[in-house]
Amino acid sequence: MRYLLFFVFLGAALRSVSQVHPQMGARSNALGNSSLCLDDAWAVYNNPGAFALLQKTSLGLAAENRFLMKELSSQSLAFGFHTKKSGNFGFQFQQYGYNLYREMNGGVVYGMKLFDNFSAGVSVNYHGIFLAENYGSKNTVSAGLGLLYAVTRNLKIGMRVQNLSRTKLADFNDERLPTYFGLGFLYQISRKTSWSVEVEKDLIHPVTIKSGLEIQAHDILAVRIGANSYPFMTSFGFGLKLKKFNFDAAAQWHTTLGLSPSLGLHYSFD
Repeated sequence: MRYLLFFVFLGAALRSVSQVHPQMGARSNALGNSSLCLDDAWAVYNNPGAFALLQKTSLGLAAENRFLMKELSSQSLAFGFHTKKSGNFGFQFQQYGYNLYREMNGGVVYGMKLFDNFSAGVSVNYHGIFLAENYGSKNTVSAGLGLLYAVTRNLKIGMRVQNLSRTKLADFNDERLPTYFGLGFLYQISRKTSWSVEVEKDLIHPVTIKSGLEIQAHDILAVRIGANSYPFMTSFGFGLKLKKFNFDAAAQWHTTLGLSPSLGLHYSFD
């Protein structure tokens, strides 16, 4: 029983009240969790507005091991279907935890380019919490919104609201899923270097500032570094592009709790 409670409280603390995870994917992790302006397959979760710019039907798989503890590991899947005229359709799924405490998060997403420099997307998400030893489970749904605006060729602004619906999790103490507001900028410094900065806030915790630098060191190799202010973590990683496959690896470092490695694989269809 005490192990169950330990992991429940630890997981909730590290995820800033569980069930609405701000980002998904190893590329985002390497960039200090800054991803609101990235239009890869993981945008299906990270920002439905950026997902509207996905150019090819894509499938992504990722895994993360928080602080090298298997009980805090997560596995993710993202799929985006690209159409030329009707926008992009996608779905995502993530599970986190272990057999005594597990969270599941899935959703469907639609994103569309409304103007040459402006796109928007919406998501409907399922959330499930499962507890062992007859403690029961809880299932609910939430809604999200994302926008992306290209100010110039080199500057993009992304915005996202997670749990726009303020979904209630339990009647006791009016407990609700956390609602996140995010605003981010992506500046293309040069043809091979981009810099991202984001500000994120929920209704309870302090403002989080996230930033990352991505350098295309070679045609097939990208190098990434980043930082996150709350909780403070540094990060680094790399990406390899091999024809239709993109492989990403990242590690985040918390000064007290240690290392959190993650891996991702992304495939683009013709």
